[in-house]
Amino acid sequence: MLFKKSRQPILSPNSTLSWANGAVFNPGAWYENGKVHMLFRAIPSGYHRIKLNGKIEAGSDYGFTEDYISYIGYASSTDGIHFTMASEPFIKPDSEPFNTFGAEDPRISKIDDTFLVTYTALSRPAFDPNDGVRIGLATTKDFKSIDCHGISGPPNKRDKDAVIFPKKINGKIGMIHRIIPDMQLIWFDSIEQLCNPPASKWEEHIDRIDEHILMKPKYDWECKKIGAGPTPIETEHGWLIIYHGVNEHHEYRMGLALLDLDNPEKVIARSPEPVMEPTLDFELEGDVPNVVFPEGAVVIGETLHVYYGAADLVIGHAHASMSEVLDWMLKHKN
Repeated sequence: MLFKKSRQPILSPNSTLSWANGAVFNPGAWYENGKVHMLFRAIPSGYHRIKLNGKIEAGSDYGFTEDYISYIGYASSTDGIHFTMASEPFIKPDSEPFNTFGAEDPRISKIDDTFLVTYTALSRPAFDPNDGVRIGLATTKDFKSIDCHGISGPPNKRDKDAVIFPKKINGKIGMIHRIIPDMQLIWFDSIEQLCNPPASKWEEHIDRIDEHILMKPKYDWECKKIGAGPTPIETEHGWLIIYHGVNEHHEYRMGLALLDLDNPEKVIARSPEPVMEPTLDFELEGDVPNVVFPEGAVVIGETLHVYYGAADLVIGHAHASMSEVLDWMLKHKN
């Protein structure tokens, strides 16, 4: 197997933190100067599962009570495995309409000296079959102070799973996002335009959305929908993309792809089968069973570390040799 999993979660709900004592999962990550920075989604305890009147996205008919509200927390590690949580949330729900019901699923990129944090902003309760899901954007220099910029995605379209390339490509900033069931790619001229996109930017993109599709569901294991995971990783063979796929049974698995370095719209290689799937107890049973949701990845030395949400309850960890991953991907070139 390419990836070897840690047998136990590396982060779980923290009983001492009122905002993170129910669930801790779906982490983004960044490695720099010997430290892994992690941002994760956290839910206070007290919520419970309910049956929905309508269905959402891939046909799921379950959800949670309205007190299921997400915060984004911060943790750090010097070895990539043992993490220490900060006591206060990094991003929390507020009176802004787009964040009223929480901030979910952060990804971290960095361009120049600025960390760019994309996340899912909720203006309606999580799992609500009505629309209220947008791409939120925040920036930070040090993971201590933060500037929230509101909605960076289309203002009138359900959109999530957004992640930004960690460098400019041909002078532009690329962002992968997901309007079901595909992954799309949009380009921005600057960080300023990314933080404050004019309405026309997204209107033109949405009007011609079929021209901006990066990847579509292709195999049975991802037939319902796919979505970007961690920050793209630059390698000598291309941009390594880790993503999730959902099948007809609403099971989440992990796949890989390689994109051209200079033209990321070109897919060089793609895994025909998942490289990781739910097998451990904490992946099979939880708030949403049968889920591995990769969202953070870092390279330390020759090792690729992947951090993932497991069953929407805890954070799992897996690792692999970077050279073996690339060798495997090159066997599946288009």
